[in-house]
Amino acid sequence: MPDTDRPLPDFARRLLGASVDDRTAALDSVHPDYAAMEADWTLLIDAFEGTGGFADGSYLWPYRNELHEDYARRQQMARYHNYVETVIDLYVRHVFTQEPSRQTTNVDLQDWWEDVDGHRTTITGFLRKAVALALAAGHAGILMDATPDEAIGPAKADQRSRPFLTAFTATAIPDWRAVRNNVTGIKLREAVPDNGIADPAPDDTEQYLLWDVEGWARFSLKGELLDGGLSELGVLPFVVLRPKPSVLKPFVGRPLISNGRMVKALYNRMSEEDQVLRDQAFSLLTVECLPDADVEAAKKQLGAEFGTQRAVVVAGKVKYESPDMEVPAGIRANIAQIIREIYRAAHMRFESDSLQAESAEAIRLQYTELNEMLLGLATALKDTELTLARFFFLWTEPTPEAADAAFEAAEVSVEYPEEFFLADLRVELDSWAQAIAMDLGHTMTQRIKKRAVRRLDPEISVEEVKVIDAEIDAQPKDQQAQIDGMSTRLRTDARLRLDAKQRLHGTVPLPEKP
Repeated sequence: MPDTDRPLPDFARRLLGASVDDRTAALDSVHPDYAAMEADWTLLIDAFEGTGGFADGSYLWPYRNELHEDYARRQQMARYHNYVETVIDLYVRHVFTQEPSRQTTNVDLQDWWEDVDGHRTTITGFLRKAVALALAAGHAGILMDATPDEAIGPAKADQRSRPFLTAFTATAIPDWRAVRNNVTGIKLREAVPDNGIADPAPDDTEQYLLWDVEGWARFSLKGELLDGGLSELGVLPFVVLRPKPSVLKPFVGRPLISNGRMVKALYNRMSEEDQVLRDQAFSLLTVECLPDADVEAAKKQLGAEFGTQRAVVVAGKVKYESPDMEVPAGIRANIAQIIREIYRAAHMRFESDSLQAESAEAIRLQYTELNEMLLGLATALKDTELTLARFFFLWTEPTPEAADAAFEAAEVSVEYPEEFFLADLRVELDSWAQAIAMDLGHTMTQRIKKRAVRRLDPEISVEEVKVIDAEIDAQPKDQQAQIDGMSTRLRTDARLRLDAKQRLHGTVPLPEKP
């Protein structure tokens, strides 16, 4: 165990002063909200990853009176269709269709944005993964720690360590403390660092990491102190990413798919459909024998195997009994309904819904809900990035006061899209063209053109967008009037040519001479 005489936060000292049993009990304790929701969070994360009970079949509900061997066989054959991952990936792709605009005058922060975890992951790449986990279970945590590089001097200003980010799923945050939505204490379950390839694998795969405003400490699952120290940051460098914050429980969020039991029910319906089709959906060859016939002789005459390749001659009437196909049809209808409910829970339209007649108001409402959800997601990501930028300066400056001054001097700005184009592209372009034709002024015309650029090429880079925006801004105010005048002349000339052609072929009477 490390030297306990060195400075440690008060909570670590109190834990070390307790008995081993009391210490492990304190480390194993969880927040009441965690205890109430852990099973749902685990189910939703498994649904997103396709792991856990969806991989080993333990999420299947056994039938009444089902034999163990039959249940085990059904678990092996069960298939999982990952609609949760599909829906979440669509959200992530929508919100990151355009690279967020990040600006700062601080070169170190710019460099850190290119590698935020020590593994050459950009801030965008890291947040794409973190927000996917947050959408799955409702929230995810992001901790900014620093590498344990030795300092080149006695003061914090002399340190050579580099801040790095680690994401934690909802199930890896078993306990927390918060005051007015500010997290003041956190307990995390993190992976144990890997040994060398020639060393034996560690007995435990996880360990505890505890943080509060005063400092931090790591403990093994057995309650042994592994590491710890005091913090000079003045805050806990931990942020909770919540795309849909809970109204009643501010620390946690609401999952994108609000009820994981829908996903579990879909998994079971798929298995039930397979079993019905395998066991009940095949025709059965039957032979009707007379009451005084020798049934055993008929069985021998028919044989153990039969098919379409040879004829069968028996004493009695041979026919195929067709199965009732209403059962698998009903299961398929229920499967489609569950899939539809999953998409609707995510404010998205299921593909088959497009074949049904829907009012324009209903479609508009669906687009509005999805757009508002994406706006909320973009706002949560923006707030998270700004908080992480503040943490960066807390780690790299000698005092919290110097960190605040450095953040202000860095002029950090992060901008995500303020609206998302979800309607049909052609309709939008037609509407914008009509708006430009209405001569709403030079400023509005430029705004419409910039929106059209981003809609026509969602994958365009930030640098190219800046160049195109500058070109649009540089266009003279009377250029649009010239374009409109040219378009009017072209339409007039075309109409005159068409009229002349019609008159030539006699389809339009010539005007009377004056």
